[in-house]
Amino acid sequence: MVERLSWSTATRDQAGIARDLAEGQDISEIYGLGEATLFDEFLYFLETIGVTPLLPALDPQRTQRATNVNFLAALLIYLLRVTAGLPFFAHCEPVLLRSLPLMRQIGFNARQVREGTTARGRTPRPVPEAAPDTEGAPGPAATVLGPVRGPYCLESIAASVSAIRPEALEQLFNAAIRILAAQRFYPKKVRALLDATEVESTERCAGCGKVTKEKAPELRARQGRLRTVRETVFGFKAWVVWDPHSRLPLAIRFATIEVADVDLAQTVVAQAIENLRGHAQIVSLAFDRGFLDGRFWWWVAQQGITFYVPAKTSLAVYRDALSVASSQVPVRRTKERFEGAGKNRRAVTDRWALVGLSGLTSAGFYGELGSGSHEHRKEFVPNPINAVVVLDDPYRQNNPTGPTLVLLTNGPVDTAAAAFATYDGYDARSEIENGLFREAKQAWFLERPAQNTIGAFRAHVYLTFLVMALTTAFRGWLEAQDTRALQSKSTEADLGIRKFRDLVREENAHHVMVFDGDRYALFEAYEPLAEVPGDVRCSGPWRVAPSPHGLCHALLIGSTDEYHLDP
Repeated sequence: MVERLSWSTATRDQAGIARDLAEGQDISEIYGLGEATLFDEFLYFLETIGVTPLLPALDPQRTQRATNVNFLAALLIYLLRVTAGLPFFAHCEPVLLRSLPLMRQIGFNARQVREGTTARGRTPRPVPEAAPDTEGAPGPAATVLGPVRGPYCLESIAASVSAIRPEALEQLFNAAIRILAAQRFYPKKVRALLDATEVESTERCAGCGKVTKEKAPELRARQGRLRTVRETVFGFKAWVVWDPHSRLPLAIRFATIEVADVDLAQTVVAQAIENLRGHAQIVSLAFDRGFLDGRFWWWVAQQGITFYVPAKTSLAVYRDALSVASSQVPVRRTKERFEGAGKNRRAVTDRWALVGLSGLTSAGFYGELGSGSHEHRKEFVPNPINAVVVLDDPYRQNNPTGPTLVLLTNGPVDTAAAAFATYDGYDARSEIENGLFREAKQAWFLERPAQNTIGAFRAHVYLTFLVMALTTAFRGWLEAQDTRALQSKSTEADLGIRKFRDLVREENAHHVMVFDGDRYALFEAYEPLAEVPGDVRCSGPWRVAPSPHGLCHALLIGSTDEYHLDP
């Protein structure tokens, strides 16, 4: 992976190590299998699909002088922080940097974890001096170093990650998505979603943007009148094209918060198309009213993609659609579902009523030139657009006074199946809000970077969405491996990341891994402790990974200066 790391394999010898333990022989090392197991197999997965060789390209070359800790070690620690779901970057010190199993997976040995890789940050403790007039009294005690923060300090990790160039982050993310596409993690026909989310920061964040927007009107109880509430928000914005079927992103972009949603829409969609080229194809794209731009819609249509977007109530095409739909016979659909549990369980029937309209010509802005004065020329011919008017659906039944939903599309709507395909295509857009953005902010802590700077926010956004994509693919890969081997239980691809982390801890909390030379074995935690009369001596850091031949192996990561093992 890097020059200072070397890899060797160890084979599983359950019976041999158990016999050695019973005979009182010394063993190399014992590891607990907590969160370390999750990162163990995750690193092996990255190596298997070819993502690991891409990581050194992020090195910003921040320092000119040589250092005994390279950039890749800092990056892996940061990725470990994101994978483990630590709420704040400061939690890396007590949870990660002082964890021997986790730091050994990064490449640090036990001495480095205990004493650090440098003397910086270690201060001598005060020691009492012997009385000078006492003959034969011992001299001053040897200097005792105080506790350190692990092999690497948090400030250096934060500075290294924050200095990553924007171009390097984009290249890494796009290369990883192309690898996932080549590995067939995406369906052949992708029905994608497009949206932008705000990543809020404080006003003191260096390089952040700001936008003042109007909040929803609130009723003043004492005076009985509506008032307008305006607020200024600081931070950034991330654009994401996402596949709800595989739950994997296709492309992302990053900018300050005041940039309009539509400004980077074409750029991020074009990047998504390029990332899937040769392996999959985007056949439809759903987005909300923030991407109201006729030129963007026209460009999407020219790419052979069917788009679904709701019309604003102020548009002429919205009023035109309502007027025409009032004289049409709607197509209907019903679906029965159950709500409640036990004796309170009851059947509920949801109903839909739609009207499909083809060839509306009141959307003059839909074209290559977009909106402008050319719409008023005599020779101007508007491009036709189709619409689906939603007269009744479960949302309208709960909100009868709300405006009627009108969906605009370039796809067919002349049949009942086509009209409902348009409705369902846009209805899936809510999944990007709940399945991606809310999960990223609540479970992956998207808005909590290592530093309060634009570089830290950019790196955190890219790396967080990248790790989310890779862990989603990793869980699907684990499930495929388990199904293929007819062992273990399904990882349930739709399981939330927080429940998945708890599942890993639960399955491995009472297990340990014992190493002796090039052999290892897995035991219940009480078994080796009950039988071992010998000593435990330190060896290299290990990680477990399945062999392509069906055998289980453990991989050793160690400094080539310290370990001399044949591959």
